[in-house]
Amino acid sequence: MNNLKPFLYLIILLFFNNCGYTPVYSKKNNEDLIAISVKNIKNRPGQILRNSLMNKINPENKRVITKYRLTIEISESQNNLAYRQDMSATRTDLEIDAKYILTNIKNGNILIDSSTKSISSFDVVESVYATIVAEKDAREKSLQDISDQIYTTLIIFFKNN
Repeated sequence: MNNLKPFLYLIILLFFNNCGYTPVYSKKNNEDLIAISVKNIKNRPGQILRNSLMNKINPENKRVITKYRLTIEISESQNNLAYRQDMSATRTDLEIDAKYILTNIKNGNILIDSSTKSISSFDVVESVYATIVAEKDAREKSLQDISDQIYTTLIIFFKNN
C-alpha cells in the first residue's frame, strides 16, 4: 500500500496539471493589447474613459507599433427615480452607454463591434454642491465599470484569436 501512494499522487498530479487552463494575462495577449491605439473621445467623461483604458492596456507606456485602433462613442442619460411631495427628484439613475469598434489598421477589418452600458445611482439633496459631487462620483464609477468591461472583452478576443 505504501508503494502505491507515490504512484497515485503522480497520476493525480499529471491529471490535474493538464486540465487545459491557460492564463488570460499571457505575454502574447499583452503584446497584442499594447498595440492598441485608443482614439480620443469627446468631453471630460470620454477623457476619463480613455485614460482608464490606456492605463489597463499599456500600464508601462511601452512604445510599440500600433496594429489596432479602438474607437469609442459614449452617450449619457439621467432618469429620475424617486420624488418629493413637491415633485423634485431625490434619486437619479445615471446611464452611460458606450459603443466601441476595434479595427485592424493594416487592412481596415473590424474585429470587434460591440456596446456596453453601466448604470449608477446618486442622491439628489438640498445642497447643490453635494448633488454635483454625487453625480460626478456616479459618473466616474460608471466609466470605470465600462472600462473594465471593454478591457475584458479585448482580453478574451485576443486570447481566442
